[in-house]
This record gives sequence, C-alpha cells and structure tokens, in this order.
Amino acid sequence: MESTGLIRRLTEQPLIRDLSVDAAQTVLALRYCILCRRGERDPMPELERRWGNVLAARRYRLVVEAIGHCWPDPFAVAPPCCPRASFDESLLAAMVGAAARRDRARFDWLTSEMLGSDARELIFVAVENFLRAMAPGRV
Repeated sequence: MESTGLIRRLTEQPLIRDLSVDAAQTVLALRYCILCRRGERDPMPELERRWGNVLAARRYRLVVEAIGHCWPDPFAVAPPCCPRASFDESLLAAMVGAAARRDRARFDWLTSEMLGSDARELIFVAVENFLRAMAPGRV
C-alpha cells in the first residue's frame, strides 16, 4: 500500500451513517448533551424522547458522566451537523459495539492505553447498563 493510502486510512473519520444504530444514536446523543451543557439546558427531555424510555435516558447520562470523569483529555465531539465522527466519537462507537456484544476483552483492548482498569470498569458497566435499559433482555 502506498504511504498516502495508508495515511488516508489511518486518519479517515467514519461517517455516522456507517455506524451501527446503537453506536450512531450514542454519538448523536453525546453531541446533544454537549450542546445542552453549553446552553445550560437539561438534555433529559430530549434523551427521554429519543429512546422513549426514562431509564435509558438516565443511564445514558451516567455514561456521559463516567466518560467526563475518566477520560484523560477533553473528549473531542464533532459539531451536530458533521456527518463524520471525531476520533473520540469513533472510539465511543467501538466501545458501545463491544459492550453490546458483551466483549469485555475487546472493550479493554480499545481503551487500555488511555484508561486504567477502574476507569474501564466504570465506563463498561455504565454502557452495558444503558444498553440493557434501551432494549431490556438484549444485553
């Protein structure tokens, strides 16, 4: 592979539409939560509407808080209208996918270089609980 092709593959950001439904919803909800925080608004009504489930909205808020507490750097979030996911959003999408499959080894592999074991545990459990609330019986 040519070096320019390799560089393009390593720096390419995925399109939101190419993510799984759960991952895309999670990324878009995170963008909305960030907008609400900046505008000093409560994101809960929209999260409840998005999933039709108060418990899922509450548990998603815990995911956001866990990430905010554990992430070593500010979490990079693309603007709401951006069709591509930021690198952090792409990682979140992959984390959601791993948690949805109950693949803890993959989740740890994705996050082990930047998060300690306690932080990985906190975020994994928060994401898993959110997914369980979103679709009872699935996770």
